Amino acid sequence: MKFTGDFETATWLENETFVWAWAVCEIGSENLTFGNSIDSFFEFCYKTKNPEILFHNLKFDGEFIIHFLLSHDFEHIEDRKNRKDKTFTTLISDMGMFYSIEVFFEVGNKKVKKVKFTDSLKIIPFSVDQVAKSFNLEISKLTLDYNKPRSRDHVLTDDEKAYITNDVLIMAKALNVLFKQNLTSMTQGSNALKDFKNIIEKRR
Repeated sequence: MKFTGDFETATWLENETFVWAWAVCEIGSENLTFGNSIDSFFEFCYKTKNPEILFHNLKFDGEFIIHFLLSHDFEHIEDRKNRKDKTFTTLISDMGMFYSIEVFFEVGNKKVKKVKFTDSLKIIPFSVDQVAKSFNLEISKLTLDYNKPRSRDHVLTDDEKAYITNDVLIMAKALNVLFKQNLTSMTQGSNALKDFKNIIEKRR
């Protein structure tokens, strides 16, 4: 299953930050799930059958993901062929561009429990606000006071839920349009090449 995801993180502290809210939206069905810690986010990832979660700007959210993994005894491996329990791979360019993070919770002989994170910004290179307008969606990006102090066990308000809901829902609706056209590659360039080949036919 494919989802869009988003973190809300602490910005009011000088030397510390943490995830105080997260949401995922299943692409196609638009089912929503919320949480208020990165621990509960990874519980969702573990309990869901091998999801792929697209973050809009994985470089930002990916730093929180990698920090969590390294803080919980996950080992980074260069080659996914060497995967085993509690390992992860990354695809990050020399320029620091994040393309994917693949986490292996459990690796058996035939079954693998994993989650893959990719970057929807590489597919639709616009802000969430611009995406909503470009796709003529009936919803728009809302506003939020990022600097309002919130505790680690903060219970999301209705306004906060509405804000993060629209962020993941906008991207889920937009990506669903592309996926229905079989534009499912990791980047906009790859999708353009695939579309070009379909137009002129592979033989040519």
